[in-house]
Amino acid sequence: MVLPPGHPLAGRAGLRLADLADALWLDASGAVPLAPLRAATGGGFPVSVHCDGADPTALRALAEAGQGLALLPRSVAGDGAVPLVEPRLVHRVEVLTAHRPSDLARALVDELAAAGGPPARLP
Repeated sequence: MVLPPGHPLAGRAGLRLADLADALWLDASGAVPLAPLRAATGGGFPVSVHCDGADPTALRALAEAGQGLALLPRSVAGDGAVPLVEPRLVHRVEVLTAHRPSDLARALVDELAAAGGPPARLP
């Protein structure tokens, strides 16, 4: 979670999604998944700013400037971000090939696994 400096929840070890349902959020449908968050919690997540873009770096800058909260990947969220600990969110990446995986596909899977993903399974 990207929170602006001085936010009352900044500096915590972790946050629950339910703690953030009444906060103002950035609405960027390509990057900040408000509709699924609302569906998972039964509502909430009012919007402060609507964004047409999905650039995570720009969204982080808006959140850090106090324009709204943003749920972004750890790799983009920055050092001051607070992890979301409940519910557990998962981002899944699959590599599909028509035949046996190429060397390039294998290299991609190896890089993803090295970045902390689950073990890869390739034939």
